[in-house]
Amino acid sequence: MKNIFPGHFRPKKEELNTHWEESIFIVDANVLLNLYRYSEVTRKELEKSIEGVKDKIFIPHQAAKEFLKNRLIVTSGQSKEYETAITTINDLVRKISSKDRHPFIEEIHLTALNELSESIIASLTTQKETLLRKLTDDEILDFIEKIFDGKTGKPFESARIDEILSEGAIRYERSIPPGYKDKAKDSSDDATRKYGDLIVWLQCIDYAKEKKRSVIFVTDDKKEDWWQEQAGKTIGPRTELIEEFKKETNKDFWMYSVSSFIKESADRKQQVISDDIFEEIENIREDLEELQRLKDRKSKNEPSIEIFQETHASSETINTGIIEVFLNNDMNYATGSGKFSPPLIGIPNFNVTLIGSPDDASKNIGISYGCGTTKDFNVHMKARGGILSTGSYVFKYEAEYINSQPSEINSINTDTCSV
Repeated sequence: MKNIFPGHFRPKKEELNTHWEESIFIVDANVLLNLYRYSEVTRKELEKSIEGVKDKIFIPHQAAKEFLKNRLIVTSGQSKEYETAITTINDLVRKISSKDRHPFIEEIHLTALNELSESIIASLTTQKETLLRKLTDDEILDFIEKIFDGKTGKPFESARIDEILSEGAIRYERSIPPGYKDKAKDSSDDATRKYGDLIVWLQCIDYAKEKKRSVIFVTDDKKEDWWQEQAGKTIGPRTELIEEFKKETNKDFWMYSVSSFIKESADRKQQVISDDIFEEIENIREDLEELQRLKDRKSKNEPSIEIFQETHASSETINTGIIEVFLNNDMNYATGSGKFSPPLIGIPNFNVTLIGSPDDASKNIGISYGCGTTKDFNVHMKARGGILSTGSYVFKYEAEYINSQPSEINSINTDTCSV
């Protein structure tokens, strides 16, 4: 059965041992780009794992091209994170140091806060400058150049690329992995852009044919067009990939994420890796996935704000319920609109309470709300000393029409909430 359906059988321990001893290790561009995103400790662990297989390592031309194209973008992007952190610290210190509004902080604590913030900012500034030096003096690039010297693939001929563009369109339409999750990518400036994963895959197959060897592919791409998942758990490579590779090369194929590659490498050397390293890798991967989701929403012209409303009490005099304002990206202010169902018979007493937010408890958000008509209402949010983070903001609303009240009552209420 395994010979007919190889993709459905996970390699046994002895088979994985053979893989590690005999297979070619092919590295994706995102693995190398992560070297710029990780802390020095985590970066060194990944470099150590790569060095451990340097005698049988390879990078396809497309992956090398993508790495070199994006290296400087990642570096400059990371430096902006330091600038954001420094600005946030300065804003916090300025806000909390005010002597004419709450919270009031004793002078001894203000002095300690200023000294600590200055020390942290100095450290962040140094780290940012170190990162920016990589634009011209890059030890990571030096490491990669040495590791992949003579182990970088050649590009496909233009005729082969044309074939892949036609083949790729059919594969993506049929959701044949890998790469079909990128079919919405803008290719106006580069016709091959959305087929990058497919090109990498086909170059892996060609190299395996040439060398007549099995392949272990290391990637930090966690999309479903690479990995088989069940009940939220990653099982292994997509069965279609294993079976296509076997059909084309008569060799075996397996995959590792960065975390599993580092762990497997360490286990084989009987070394213990700190859980902090795996936590950092996972956090960075999740951040990148969220960033990609935001880019995908923008490319599809999806709305920046989405509204979800759930009505609890519903009559012509009373409307209560929950309204969720979901921000698809960070912003300084936002407005969510809800509807009374059925419409009320008059302008009601109206109250809104924030009951859920993605922000931590120290973040202040200015809230205002109102109902100018009997049919709908608005909730306005404005960041105070920061931003409204991407995510879900949930409000409880209560509207009650009292027949004796003047119609002018409660056009707009304003409150300030800390979340």
